[in-house]
Parts: sequence; structure tokens; C-alpha cells
Amino acid sequence: MKSELVTPSHLARKAVFYIRQSTPHQVVSNQESLRLQYALRKRACELGWREAAVDVIDADLGLSGASIAQRNGSKKSLAVLA
Repeated sequence: MKSELVTPSHLARKAVFYIRQSTPHQVVSNQESLRLQYALRKRACELGWREAAVDVIDADLGLSGASIAQRNGSKKSLAVLA
């Protein structure tokens, strides 16, 4: 399902989703939340992004947000914005 809010200039850029749960326990116990986060890839494709233009960064699953030092996925997602 397309949206008039998504313009060709949006589709010319990558769609990047950063997926994270703060603890290993959350990764296990919040399966619905995790499933919905991963479903964002499919939704982006429905809105018109090519599958190759959609990145899902999930390297930080189960890592606390207290520090960015060990969160390589967070660093990667920030680099995409630069």
C-alpha cells in the first residue's frame, strides 16, 4: 500500500531501521515487539522502497543503552545519517 506522503525524493534514499532490545531477557520475552520491528522492512517495501535499499541494523539486540561504546549497530546507524 503506497502513501502520497512518500515522495520520489524519499525513495531515492535508503530506508534504515535500527532494531534494539535493551537486555537479553527483553529479546526473549518481547517477541511481538521484535516481530513488529522487523516488519518495518516489509512496510518500507510496500511504500515503494526497493528491498536492496532497505537496511535493518540489529547488531545491538540485548545490549544496554547506557553506553554507545559497545553498540556497533548504533554507530553504524549514526554513520548512515552523516
